[in-house]
Amino acid sequence: MEKDDVELIQKTLSGNGTAFSTLVKKYQKGVHALVWRKVKDFHIAEEITQDTFLQAHRKLASLKNPSQFPGWLYVIADRLCRSWFRKKRLKNIQSLETTDEETLEKTAYSDYICEQREAAAVECQREIVQRLMAQLPESERTVMVLYYLGEMNCKEISKFLGVSPHTVKSRLRRARERLQNEEHILHETFGSIPLHPNLTESIMRNIDTVQPPSPSGSKPLPWVALASSAVFAFLLMSASTQYLARSQPPHSLDAELETTIEIVDAPVVVDIQSKPSLQNRVGHDAVRNKNSNNGLSTGTESMPSNIAQDVTQWNLPEKAKARFGKGTLTDCVYLPDGNRLAVLSSIGTWIYDVRTGEALDLITEPFTDNMRLSPDGKTLAAASEGSVYLWDMHANKLKKVLVGAPTWIYSLTFSPNGKTLAGGKSDKTVYLWDTRTGELLKTFIGHTDHIDSVAHSNDGKMLASVAWEDNTIRIWDVATGHLLKEITERPKRIYSLIYSPDSRTLVGSGSDSNIHLWDVGTGALLKTLTGHTSAVNTMTYSPDGKTLVSGSWDKTIRFWNASTGKLLKTLTGHTEVVDTVIYAPDGKTVTSMSSYDGTIRFWDAETTKLLKTITGHTGSFGRAVAFSPDGQMFAHSGTGDSTIPTRDVQSGQLLRTLTGHTDTVLSIAYSPDGRNLVSGNWDGHIRMWDVDTGALLKTLTGHEKGVPSLVYSPDGATLISGSWDNTIRIWDINTGQPLQTIIGNTTELEPSQGVRVISLSPDGQTVASATDEKVIRLWDVHTGKLTDSLVGHTNEVAAVAFSPRGTVLASGGDDATLRLWDVEAGKLLNTFKEPTRSSVLSVAFSPDGRILASGCLEVVRLRDTFTERNTVTLTGHTTWVRALAFSPDGRILASIDEDGVVILWDMNQVKWQ
Repeated sequence: MEKDDVELIQKTLSGNGTAFSTLVKKYQKGVHALVWRKVKDFHIAEEITQDTFLQAHRKLASLKNPSQFPGWLYVIADRLCRSWFRKKRLKNIQSLETTDEETLEKTAYSDYICEQREAAAVECQREIVQRLMAQLPESERTVMVLYYLGEMNCKEISKFLGVSPHTVKSRLRRARERLQNEEHILHETFGSIPLHPNLTESIMRNIDTVQPPSPSGSKPLPWVALASSAVFAFLLMSASTQYLARSQPPHSLDAELETTIEIVDAPVVVDIQSKPSLQNRVGHDAVRNKNSNNGLSTGTESMPSNIAQDVTQWNLPEKAKARFGKGTLTDCVYLPDGNRLAVLSSIGTWIYDVRTGEALDLITEPFTDNMRLSPDGKTLAAASEGSVYLWDMHANKLKKVLVGAPTWIYSLTFSPNGKTLAGGKSDKTVYLWDTRTGELLKTFIGHTDHIDSVAHSNDGKMLASVAWEDNTIRIWDVATGHLLKEITERPKRIYSLIYSPDSRTLVGSGSDSNIHLWDVGTGALLKTLTGHTSAVNTMTYSPDGKTLVSGSWDKTIRFWNASTGKLLKTLTGHTEVVDTVIYAPDGKTVTSMSSYDGTIRFWDAETTKLLKTITGHTGSFGRAVAFSPDGQMFAHSGTGDSTIPTRDVQSGQLLRTLTGHTDTVLSIAYSPDGRNLVSGNWDGHIRMWDVDTGALLKTLTGHEKGVPSLVYSPDGATLISGSWDNTIRIWDINTGQPLQTIIGNTTELEPSQGVRVISLSPDGQTVASATDEKVIRLWDVHTGKLTDSLVGHTNEVAAVAFSPRGTVLASGGDDATLRLWDVEAGKLLNTFKEPTRSSVLSVAFSPDGRILASGCLEVVRLRDTFTERNTVTLTGHTTWVRALAFSPDGRILASIDEDGVVILWDMNQVKWQ
């Protein structure tokens, strides 16, 4: 199989178009099966499957080891799934069948239900599959999906999961025994749910419009290092459906959740809710701009570093001391005065002064998806978790929540007079609300798939909408709700629709890398603008209508003559996908945003010169945080640019930024004397830095994959590292050479998927390690021999930590439990169930051993180890808490989440009941 893949990849890179089609046909069912398992929606899984192959083709030249193509492919799919959940925040969809007839008539749902009932048979089959799969433990469910829906044989599944064929067969056997006489239903049902018959052709049509990947000069993707069966399986699957919509991190495919019930003493949970407090720094009388370019000075500038120091104190969660990192970017809009920019991030909506780059305000309401500002600038409409919120920008408070079907909202658009708001949803319907009363005025029904984009004409008379798979753009009469025109001559996927300023032309862009212009009256295609080399997902017209600007996956921004279609200028600077481009109200500045590189950039619209860059918004991969031994500084990862900031604990001031890594930083540790800092990243390299100067002292090489865990010995003479290559290495600090290598698993157990985390006992004699199995292993540091195995978790172990005395080991896992172990006896002392059934991904003891902290989805929990009952819950994170660290004096707890946001918690404010 590997040899065939290598040959096909080589042919693809040489320009052979049919070679990649063969790869698509070979893996599309497997990708779709696993994505479907994750997102729980058959059609959305097809969409993500297409995007997976499009992105794989675009980045194919960066794949270092072509034999690892399957793993790399599924890692891309996982990243797209997580991005989907982060943006859409799926809610449980209530059945329309439970809605009374009167309500259905009022909301024009009768036609919709008829349409749904026509497809009831197929949907019923899918429900049967989900219901049967829900009866199985995770590991068995996974092999059943791959076997039946992915159409893989046992040998292929074993290579994919990194387990033996015997293990695959045993899991299939156990699953069949659990389902007993229902297996024939799986045969029949799976067989009757085919993928879209034109899925491969659709993928290849989109790929054909993009320049073939170049085999030279490409930088490897940050996730290429994960591309092996050992790692992508860990990253891809999740163990529970109820919190997938909250961006559940992937779990191992080797998971095996037994259906057992464990009775434990449930701790008392004090749920401390953080309340948004508004800064009110914007005010009604913002300083008016009297200079050109909205006051932006010429030349490239970044936001002053002292600004970050101020915003660390804004709208903090209760008991928090400071917060670093502004969250992942989602959307941005100009306020009417042109001097301020509203920026939607994962932790709230930031208001920036566009002249200085200074942050003026932070609204910590849970807006997560997309937003639009009313024409008068008084109302911000934001979509989140299926609802639309109208926020009063002057009073800084929530005005209304717009009602409608509880489904995903993909696009919002205000009418020119601001009296109505339209939204396209995943239920194939366009909704129109009255913004003053919140009343649902109309629904536009006719599309046969979810709505990707909606746009109001500038005269307010028409509304255009486009759906994913029904191959039409529809133009509606806003007053009557009647369909005026259908445009069928369009590319397969349209990401964005906008009207020209005179409302005579409709412009669409999407996956074919081109921009299309249609005559609104006739529906005829007027022209196609070519030049981008990848999907175009954002466009805007200049206020005078003379220029069209577009942003693309190819990282460029392009200026076009709106009349002739001539390409005027191509701007480069973003290092990742350009998500948004908008004009300032005066037309003198163009602003672009990339959620991937975490920057907002301002360009002179006439000269196209880069004027200013706002930074401080982080991407994903926040994985590590550590205090210096004296407690005066801390360092963390998750900056999005592979750097490591070190900050003063008391003031929050940035002391130094360590640069040198070329990939995501996974682990950080200070030496006992505080002079050095070590860090590990995706590529397996460990770098050692001088804390005072920031100089790179040496690089330790030997690990073949990422290093997610590092710890110094008490005397500082050695360093211990745990790696996804399934080894634990002990290094001589002076020479930088490995003294000993420990294999992370034992031969009598199933093959491991890499060392996930390690912890060293306070005396430096024992190292505890956890792989993607359910076992914690204890090793003798000097001999490298296995001294004990702690068995009890029912799913993968994600975190381990020794108590200060070394007598107790705490562990957290994907089975949603926190466990305490007697190290000497090797016995389980206690088990705490996570109340939200969330994976426990990080654990840490306070220096005195009294407090045990654990990190889960959006929360940090503190337990009093003296009583093992009192619990305090710290809320404030918006995604998974990946790492925890106490300051040496125990007064501060640092936590970091996947979005790279660090929160320092004041432990003096924690009161035990």
